[in-house]
Amino acid sequence: PLGAALAYSIMLGDMLSSLAQAAGVKGVLAGRRAGILAISSLVLYPLCNLKSLAALAPVSMVAVLGVIATALFMYLRMAGGAYAAGGAFFDTVAPHLRASFDVIGNKAYSPSILVLGGMAATAYLVHFSAMDFHNNLEDNNVKRFGTLVGVSFGVTAIINVMFMMFGFLTFGGSSSGLILNNYSPSDVGASLCRLLTVISLVGSYPIFMRGIRSSFLELFRSGQEITDGASKRMTAALLSTITALALVMENAGFVVGLTGATMGSLIIYSIPPLLFLKSSSRRMASGALQRSKRLGFERLLSKFLIGLGAVVGILGGVAVVLEAFFPGTL
Repeated sequence: PLGAALAYSIMLGDMLSSLAQAAGVKGVLAGRRAGILAISSLVLYPLCNLKSLAALAPVSMVAVLGVIATALFMYLRMAGGAYAAGGAFFDTVAPHLRASFDVIGNKAYSPSILVLGGMAATAYLVHFSAMDFHNNLEDNNVKRFGTLVGVSFGVTAIINVMFMMFGFLTFGGSSSGLILNNYSPSDVGASLCRLLTVISLVGSYPIFMRGIRSSFLELFRSGQEITDGASKRMTAALLSTITALALVMENAGFVVGLTGATMGSLIIYSIPPLLFLKSSSRRMASGALQRSKRLGFERLLSKFLIGLGAVVGILGGVAVVLEAFFPGTL
């Protein structure tokens, strides 16, 4: 959640800067740092102190509609060729962000695919909020929660594929880590999508902050009673740290990729089998579980998955770093 919140802060800075430029604001106030400081202190801090996620439901609905509208906008710009050479907006974006399809890059089996894998894993890093969603779900039985997870993950996969397709088919090798950065500040449709994306990011931010705060408490202050005042001070300290990092880091794609490659691999491949090995070992020792061929196979498979997670995490993390700081290496 710390990596996700940092990526969101960086993206908010980019979005707000583009919106400010589209509105005619110039100078320091149109910079990404001014946007990050303003939204962190005036909007994110109050929202992160909310006691219930239910209050974010209206914002979440706007965010969902915003994602759908953005996907539709990206399709229309791709189909209409507005950002292709000679298109209406081709000359209004920076040269390094213009559509580029004339360079033969790495093939699909290049190590660069690990960067994509890391970014894709980030889309499903919501484990830290699972209990919050379960507890706030009406009639929260296992079946309804399973339906919620299945539908949500399925829709998320479809949306991610659509964004990747439309973005790449519009800009090719010039596609930015945050694809909306490729669109012109003078494009009204892009500005509307940026505004909706800001609402989406703001509405999701408290979820990540709750995950960060609860994890911090479990690690360092387990069993201690936390007052509202102490909770707010902790939120202020955590948000200030994230904001400070976002002020000096500008590549949201790097943060997303590194978080997915390292934490994603750990959560997806390694932690579940570690929990299974610990649990089954304890139950066998107590006599509650009898060893069998199936159990032996499951424990062997769990050990393999732990190793796979470590290898994928290390390789993915290295690939993301090389792609960001040593382009052309992979």
